Amino acid sequence: MSTAELIGWALAAGAVALGGHLVACAIWPYTACRHCEGYGQKRSPSGRAWRLCRRCRGTGTRVRLGRRIWTKLGVAKDKLVG
Repeated sequence: MSTAELIGWALAAGAVALGGHLVACAIWPYTACRHCEGYGQKRSPSGRAWRLCRRCRGTGTRVRLGRRIWTKLGVAKDKLVG
């Protein structure tokens, strides 16, 4: 295989991976919060009580990066069109 063919295959594989990620973000826009690991609660500094997670506000979820980009692009498109 030549270098041009390898670059072509790499670009095609990247496009397929990106498309798959965008489809996954459209179907499953939320993922577990990294800070509380999806529980929605964290231990207090003393370790004796539970408090709501500040990052996810107790929901245990966060919006995926791809979904945020998808939403921004949709908002930008709406501003351009209408």
